[in-house]
Amino acid sequence: MKHIFKLSLLILNLFMISELSAQTLKSVDNSQNAGKVEWTDRQVTTGSVPFGAPVTREFRFKNISSENLLILQVKSSCHCTVAEWDRNPVAPGQTGVIKISYDGQKEGDFYRIVSVITNFDSMQSVPLALVGKVDKKPEAATGN
Repeated sequence: MKHIFKLSLLILNLFMISELSAQTLKSVDNSQNAGKVEWTDRQVTTGSVPFGAPVTREFRFKNISSENLLILQVKSSCHCTVAEWDRNPVAPGQTGVIKISYDGQKEGDFYRIVSVITNFDSMQSVPLALVGKVDKKPEAATGN
């Protein structure tokens, strides 16, 4: 009985650890962008945000290659997350910004990933994650 209890605790701990690590991007970029594009952060935490208020954060990058960098596409799997970026080439040594906005229309934790495709690797995207929590929807005031 004692061994079953210990085994149950071990399995529970492993499950909790795997859940926490599932909400973090891998720090290694295994695309052909590696060694050419340097990301300041690929995962940004917003903290708590008010219900209904869009939240926008910037993802900064630097072109560390000897060629111009083009952000060809930034896509999300959901309409609640949109991206904005400069379509002009980023020269070697220069920096750029991708702005990611989440609409904040759903209460609770959110973990939104957008995929970035560049001219350095048009076959494999680089994920960026926006993480946070939308506060509870305020209750409507009654007109008594």
